Amino acid sequence: MAPAPLHSLAVDDVERIVYHVYLSCISAKDFHSDNSDWTGRHFCSPSMPCRWAQNLLAPLLSLRLVDTTWNGAVKNFQTSQRETFFSPVEDGVYYPHKWHLNTRMRKALLLSRYRIFQTISCEDGKRGVFLAYDTGGAQGCAATARPVIIKAWVTDSDFEFQNEISAYHALVGASVACPGISIPQNHSSESAAYDEICDVYVLVLPQLGPTLQDLAARLPNQRFDAPMVLTVAIELIDRYRDIHARGIIHNGVKPANICMAPAGLESDSPSMLYVIDFGFASILENTGSSPLPSAHRIDTVGSRQYISVFAHHGISQSQRDDLESLAYLFSYLFHAKLPWDSSPTKLNGRASDRSQITPHIWRVKIATPASVLFRDMDDCFVEFWKDVKGLAYGEVPDYDKMKNRFVACLEKYNTTTPTATTDARCDWWNIWDNC
Repeated sequence: MAPAPLHSLAVDDVERIVYHVYLSCISAKDFHSDNSDWTGRHFCSPSMPCRWAQNLLAPLLSLRLVDTTWNGAVKNFQTSQRETFFSPVEDGVYYPHKWHLNTRMRKALLLSRYRIFQTISCEDGKRGVFLAYDTGGAQGCAATARPVIIKAWVTDSDFEFQNEISAYHALVGASVACPGISIPQNHSSESAAYDEICDVYVLVLPQLGPTLQDLAARLPNQRFDAPMVLTVAIELIDRYRDIHARGIIHNGVKPANICMAPAGLESDSPSMLYVIDFGFASILENTGSSPLPSAHRIDTVGSRQYISVFAHHGISQSQRDDLESLAYLFSYLFHAKLPWDSSPTKLNGRASDRSQITPHIWRVKIATPASVLFRDMDDCFVEFWKDVKGLAYGEVPDYDKMKNRFVACLEKYNTTTPTATTDARCDWWNIWDNC
């Protein structure tokens, strides 16, 4: 008995046929035989298939040109909420609120190519950081699909959105490349793109290596040794010199915002460190040879553990404030804590928890001398501290002097006790793998 023509079948029957044909095409194991790691799964969607899926489905989709019933069934299937994606990438994830950023980000492929598979952070459902697969490359959804970082906002009026875009506009628009900065991969390279289906603004960034916070957690006693801290200092003096040269004040120094280079990246500098997260960044106004801080109080931004004393009081931040934060970072990496990370304070001679009384961190910062902040550390850190505290607002630091002091100190370790971590070009991935 001859099969019934398509136009004689019910629409539901045709949609069921379309569904099974789609799945049989997409689950084909041998469509990409040159890739031995192929899992046979597609992360893209019927309405936004990746390049390989599109090639597989071409014969199926061509029937839309000759049969209206088939054309309607394909359209219905592609727009069906029930079949948003071909394969799941997360287990047990449920976001019931449609307004929440987590829900929006998983509604469809972002910019027709990025599939979210993990939430890194999401504040109040209005802004967040996510891990996603990039299905828009030549390999499509193959096992080699490259993970990327996506920062997202529900509105373009978000102050972190504005700060981030302004910072990248200055960093990307510079005539000379700024090393150690994760450059956006959006179409415009320096601004976020708006996705109409998900109703979000997204900024796509390359995935970097682990952060200094991650590395510290793997080290004995969660502490960096002296040569490692010196290497961090040398690298970050260079990073912040370049950032400041473009009129950007980071305002975001902390171990979680300093990353190792991406795994497998061929680089002449295995000690390269990357600075990330410009959501709190500010632009240093070029008002002449003697810039002045704003006459109005500035909102305090950044991690309170690492921001400068001036930042605590709402005074405009400049180069000196980033460098003061670096000093706190160096102390933290060496000691695994800061003086203001102490146990709960005492009230009337009795211990109290932080819910009862919280000391003002800025008071402890002011009262902590360099001898305590850099206890058991090399003298070059105390000298660095003196230089930083002597800077005026907007004054350009002598970065070379600061860096050379750390280099000279590190060379002494190389001469006396050479180890894998005392090389001036210390390989962070080697340290990571051997922890």
